[in-house]
Amino acid sequence: MERGRFKMEAVCVICGKEIKSKTEGDEWRYCYFCKKPVCFDDIRYIGIWKEGLYQKYVEVIPVCKKCKPKKL
Repeated sequence: MERGRFKMEAVCVICGKEIKSKTEGDEWRYCYFCKKPVCFDDIRYIGIWKEGLYQKYVEVIPVCKKCKPKKL
């Protein structure tokens, strides 16, 4: 995102830490549900059963604390 001359960096949704756009995957990821950036300190993962051509498997997806289901 650019505004004027200065490049704006993303901010973690939970803690408000500044996140550099170059470090996606190394220091932060997007939440699967709300699509907002979350740093690795605040991210949670849930497993979802998927069915492939020959077998079922678990896909692990990143979610923020706000989007994490209360009970599994």
